[in-house]
Amino acid sequence: MIPPAPDDLMEYTYNTLIYRWLDNFATNIEVIRKGLNLTDISKRKNEPCLLIAAGPSLDRYHHLDIIKKARWKHPILCCDKKLVSSLKHGIIPYAVASVDGSPLIAEFYKTHLVKKYTSQINGVFSVTVHPSVVKNWKGKTYWFTSMLDLPSLEGTTKINNRSVTFILHVLSNYKGIASGIGNVGSFLWNLAFILECDPIILVGYDFSEQVKDKADAVYFKSLTAMHLRKITKERAPTQAEVVAAMDKVANMHQVEKNPDFNTSYLVNPIWKRYREMLASHIVASKKNTINATGNGCLHTMAIKAPNFKAMPLAECLKKYA
Repeated sequence: MIPPAPDDLMEYTYNTLIYRWLDNFATNIEVIRKGLNLTDISKRKNEPCLLIAAGPSLDRYHHLDIIKKARWKHPILCCDKKLVSSLKHGIIPYAVASVDGSPLIAEFYKTHLVKKYTSQINGVFSVTVHPSVVKNWKGKTYWFTSMLDLPSLEGTTKINNRSVTFILHVLSNYKGIASGIGNVGSFLWNLAFILECDPIILVGYDFSEQVKDKADAVYFKSLTAMHLRKITKERAPTQAEVVAAMDKVANMHQVEKNPDFNTSYLVNPIWKRYREMLASHIVASKKNTINATGNGCLHTMAIKAPNFKAMPLAECLKKYA
């Protein structure tokens, strides 16, 4: 059973960000309508594909150095946050993706190094990315409509023409609908699936953290604010109420073991929800997926499926070279 906190936070996130997403879309609409459709991107059928996400293990285990040394010749899909780091290692991805609507994402595309290699990389953007991302990225762009809700009537294949996703799909000049699966790293898996790659190799997919103090965890402040929101609607919380909320959130953060790599990580129900969302896609697809992250909650005891395995990165790159 999914804990209520991540669902509650995701609902809160949607209600907060939908205004920004729609404003981004409205600003970008002319570019989007004239742009390329993700459905038309060149497939890399049955090629192994390496996905680079932004988890702490990527730097902790020097995985970019390992990839550079391996001279991987097959497609690499990179999240926006790690594009510059990858390029600094001489790793030129087949595609870079952005899903988030925040203007902060534009910073990942500003450098001279990105501009130098733009012509060799496919940009894959959600129709709700911030206009500053569009402004900074000068390369080829394939657009997709993020699945913000179900575009079909529940339990059927019949179009739900009241769906926000369907409306954006039509307004975007029918840019293909794809699930962002909650974050850009998970979307990269979906992109590899669309490219028909096999196997799909994951690095930087921690879905967890490496912090000494739980108060420094990514979602700690958001979850604390959520626990206090009924009080803050009426008045300022007392110090005792704040401490009680923080204690509840601290209890939601647990240290666990990764049995595949014999490592430890700090996790909470939100990270586990991201794992469940990606896992459901992996299992349903039957697409061979190999986790070479080296740590984190995305492990074989959590995803028990014949098409999901774990393997050290260097070994994996050698096997599928």
